[in-house]
Amino acid sequence: MIRPVLFIVFAFLTTTSTITAQKKKDLLEEISKLKQELKSVQSDLVSAKKQVNASESKVKGMETQVAELKATNTSLLSNMSSFTELSNKKASNLQKSQEIIKEKDRQLNAINDALTQNDSINLAVYSKLKNALGGDYLKISKGTIFLAMPNDVLFGDTDKSISVEDKAKTTLEKLAGILTKDPELKVIIEGNSNAIKFDETTALDNWDLSSRQAAAVARTLQTEYEIDPKRLYVVGKGETGTSAIETVTRIIIDPQFEQFYAMVKDNMKNSK
Repeated sequence: MIRPVLFIVFAFLTTTSTITAQKKKDLLEEISKLKQELKSVQSDLVSAKKQVNASESKVKGMETQVAELKATNTSLLSNMSSFTELSNKKASNLQKSQEIIKEKDRQLNAINDALTQNDSINLAVYSKLKNALGGDYLKISKGTIFLAMPNDVLFGDTDKSISVEDKAKTTLEKLAGILTKDPELKVIIEGNSNAIKFDETTALDNWDLSSRQAAAVARTLQTEYEIDPKRLYVVGKGETGTSAIETVTRIIIDPQFEQFYAMVKDNMKNSK
């Protein structure tokens, strides 16, 4: 009986030992497997951490880029606002410049119209004088109408005379007729003389003499032909107004400076 029992016990122990060894082996394999898995997990964790770090670096880089883009965008918006403001100012200045140019054009047109009108008036006066006086002494230069009468015709052969000759009064009478018909016309008498000696005369010099000669013509128009002296102006030029040896007294007919400026003002008012 003992031997069977021992056999059974031995068999049990052997079986138990075998089972234990198998379990131990299994456990060791399981542990090894777990260690491998742990290493794999740790490796994945390290890789994941690296990826996280890389992602964080990228995020920080992208955040920096976003901040820079925002700053650039803000700067662009500011510059655009400044550019818009500058463009508006330029547009406003351009509009003002165009308005100024239009105003200058308007003023120039008004002056041009006045010049045209003034020239028309001068031509009309010139035509009247030419019909009355003929073309012997009548001239027009730079818009000024005048009679250029030689001093020997007005005052005779004596270069220091201040008495108007009768032969000159025919022309002065015709001129007075035009002045009487047109009371708006005025006359400037410009005396010119170039006498050399003044020993036998009361004239001091050519300025004095030319002024007296011009006054003599004005006095003739006033006393003999009843021309209002307020319409007559006397100027003594002396030898400074002489362009040749033969002296010439200029009787300038109505330069119309006052009328001209009045026409300019009226044309500028009417063109607004």
